[in-house]
Amino acid sequence: MGRWGEGLFEGDHDLDEASYISEDAGIELYHYEIDEKDPESLGKGLAATRAHLNNGVLDRLFEQYSVKANTDDENSWGNEKLRLVILAALAMRVGATISSKYMDLLRTSYTQIHVSPKYSLPLADSNFRAPGKVQFETALRLYKNDGTPYSFDVARCAAVGCGKAHDDLDDGKKLLRCGKCKVASYCGKECQTAHWKEHKRVCKTPAQVEADLRRSSGPYVMLNV
Repeated sequence: MGRWGEGLFEGDHDLDEASYISEDAGIELYHYEIDEKDPESLGKGLAATRAHLNNGVLDRLFEQYSVKANTDDENSWGNEKLRLVILAALAMRVGATISSKYMDLLRTSYTQIHVSPKYSLPLADSNFRAPGKVQFETALRLYKNDGTPYSFDVARCAAVGCGKAHDDLDDGKKLLRCGKCKVASYCGKECQTAHWKEHKRVCKTPAQVEADLRRSSGPYVMLNV
């Protein structure tokens, strides 16, 4: 399985899960937008997809998957619980309503999923990386659950407890990128300073990241970085 990033939906596993869940839901959930140029497109549009989930389908899937998630033993890496996370993320992307019962379930379930190290052999990859975990933590805290779609694709402030996106900032302000790694974003100096103690442990220049990747992979660069 390949991986091109460490966030949600940035690996083949997550997209495969999205496909399985879409089949169970009876509607395309990841590529939900209508593609008028592609007659074979399965997307029904944001509003129709949200309405479909809100018509009892989302609750049914949460109930179905939560039963399996509860069978994960203490030695499991939480793969069934990860399916709950992917389901929730798909629902959030279209603004579907997640009942308080399942929001509570999600707040406990995601913490029990094994987080893989940055470089993992494919067979030892749980497909849940630290950036993806932070993404989901932020989504659980910021999701309005009122029909407003939530984006996992936009840059957000990396400071713990913040998570603001560009649209959340005052007019004229924009997110600032870490000058060293060019990856972490911040809504202001205050958040950047507060997060530095944690961020400095992983902050590396793009050249350092590439060098680490080559050392860990030998002469071959593995896809699941």
